[in-house]
Amino acid sequence: MTDMLIDLLGFSLKTLVVFIIIALLLSIVIGIIKSARDPELSEESSKESYRFTDLKQKIYERKELAEKELKLMAADPAEREKLKKQMSSKKFRQKQSETQKEFYEKQLSQIKELESRNIFCPQNLFLLDFDGDIKGSNVAQLRREIDLITDVATEKDEVVIRLTSPGGMVNSYGLCAAQLMRLRDKGIYLTVCVDSVAASGGYMMAAVANKIVAAPFSYIGSIGVVASIPNFNRLMDDHKVDYEQITAGKYKRTVTMFGKNTDEARAKLKEELEAIHKRFKEEIATFRPQLDIEQFATGEHWLATDAKERGLVDEIETSDSYLERRISQTHKCAVQIKWKVNEKKSLMGRLKKFLTVRTWVKSIKKMLSENDWQQNINIK
Repeated sequence: MTDMLIDLLGFSLKTLVVFIIIALLLSIVIGIIKSARDPELSEESSKESYRFTDLKQKIYERKELAEKELKLMAADPAEREKLKKQMSSKKFRQKQSETQKEFYEKQLSQIKELESRNIFCPQNLFLLDFDGDIKGSNVAQLRREIDLITDVATEKDEVVIRLTSPGGMVNSYGLCAAQLMRLRDKGIYLTVCVDSVAASGGYMMAAVANKIVAAPFSYIGSIGVVASIPNFNRLMDDHKVDYEQITAGKYKRTVTMFGKNTDEARAKLKEELEAIHKRFKEEIATFRPQLDIEQFATGEHWLATDAKERGLVDEIETSDSYLERRISQTHKCAVQIKWKVNEKKSLMGRLKKFLTVRTWVKSIKKMLSENDWQQNINIK
């Protein structure tokens, strides 16, 4: 029995080695073929691209789909097949095209009526999404999207940003807010919609807008600065570990993780935080002069309904509701813009990826999932 198990194990190992060699050879051959077809793959490269979504068309198609389905559901079961054929006919599609034209004409007449009451209706509406992390790492995407908008937008247009961010690093969010300032500098009307949270650096971004629209239970505010750091000095002393730090400049390092922190160092860090907080308050006050900044720049946050009473937001409404209304009030185009990078890797880059453990785990997991008798196995 033992000999049979040893033979089986040996056969399995040999099979695995053969499989790895064949897969590696195939990967090399495929990579060479791809490189020959596309010379750009011989070097690491990336291609920027933008994705555009026609929001007016999207809303109309959703409405049209709902009407069709309701019509089919209301019809007699025996007549449904006949009705489906009618809906796919050329005559029906032509009628739908005429209906769509009437739909847009009705919107234009409503726009004229609104403008007669001095309500701003944009020529074009641009929608961006910003989902911020603590590092503010989406700033590259935000920059590219604003690059595109500032190339084509005018003072007659509106930009809406759906913003979600609890804040984060000072310099990153300062840069994010500065990117939004580019729109204001061009006189483009900017609206920020908050559905869940715009706090700290996220609120600094939102404050740049001409108007802040927030869902009732979203968190708003947190105009403050925080720094926290663990200190392992006593633990290191207990284990007789020395920590050496050499600096040039009295305040090159203040509070540290491993050294013994002094009251002077803590006071200096506190002074730096106060300086950042002062600049933070000045930034908010520049764009929202009606806000009693000293009263509300305490680091507290509020639900949007309470924040509105304090002057931190302008309207209580979800982004969905606001967008649907504003899209119907837009003269020409309502478009969502998203920037992304399509990376192209060189042959060596693909080989490195192929040889990584993570790639192998994914490949094995995929193979196992394709066998019905092993579908209960999960590799994590």
